[in-house]
Amino acid sequence: MFPSSIAAIPPGALDHTGEAARRRRHLQRTSVAVLERAGYEELIPPTFEYEDTFLRAGGPGVAERLVRFPDRDGRILALRYDFTASLARVAATTFSATAGPLRLSYSGMVYRQEPERGGRPREMLQVGAELLGQNDLKADIETVRLALSLLQAAGLRDFQLNLGHVGVLAAGLAAIDEPLRADVRRWIDRKDRGSLSRALANFTGDACTLTTLPFVIGRRDALEEAAGRAPQASQAGLQHLLALDAALSAGERAHLVYDLGEVRGLDYYTGIHFELYLAGARRAVGAGGRYDDLMARFGRPMPAVGMSLDLDALAEVEV
Repeated sequence: MFPSSIAAIPPGALDHTGEAARRRRHLQRTSVAVLERAGYEELIPPTFEYEDTFLRAGGPGVAERLVRFPDRDGRILALRYDFTASLARVAATTFSATAGPLRLSYSGMVYRQEPERGGRPREMLQVGAELLGQNDLKADIETVRLALSLLQAAGLRDFQLNLGHVGVLAAGLAAIDEPLRADVRRWIDRKDRGSLSRALANFTGDACTLTTLPFVIGRRDALEEAAGRAPQASQAGLQHLLALDAALSAGERAHLVYDLGEVRGLDYYTGIHFELYLAGARRAVGAGGRYDDLMARFGRPMPAVGMSLDLDALAEVEV
């Protein structure tokens, strides 16, 4: 028997052995092979960086989620919170003279503390890809298809990609001042139509769309119906989703559900945004979207779209 001080591991840390370890490595190798065939160059950033790299990308709200420690020179370092921040830094420095678009991929551990979600792992195995320097429908289609391809390559069939667009609700939310806007976003997230209707009863114009559009969930026919009655301010986002839908095959569209009321991540994403769900998984197994404002924070403004998979979540599901 080991003494308890040796046997114990920190909260949120996990040991993966046997089949659990083999399953994760298989998923990792399979995913990396898919990304290589798709023309994405793998980047292996450091496990830790100066905390400013992650704060610059994610904002001050990320600070409490970082696993931090001091360097010998007194500067604060942080374990890799996500790969996107590191890829943005490299694109703005190492690849500063390289013309876009840049197709970069990654695979490895990320480290996060979730104070409001006790019991969640503090280290997660991720794989993902970023397409930098291309701001058009083709890039969004490529990213969505890449996400679907990765899940299919893992041998998964019963999965769903919930897709939305920031532009659909942007004008409505902009028409409401804080602190009511924060409440409205919370009610939208909870699909609380009653609270929304009462709070917005005296509003006119774009704000009124927030009592209807956030509740649109479905396939192409749901999008078309929404486009038929949505105001001009929401049309660009809806038409973008309709064009994306038209470009996909029937087999690809079978995995898509459009959710116009998805508001998580709206402060980060600037266009399409999605989450991936798998039957039997306890949480979303992936996410992605367009984040055109991020690269400018690292000194190289350029459009960007990307996605990532949580391989730990995938590994826990029986194929």
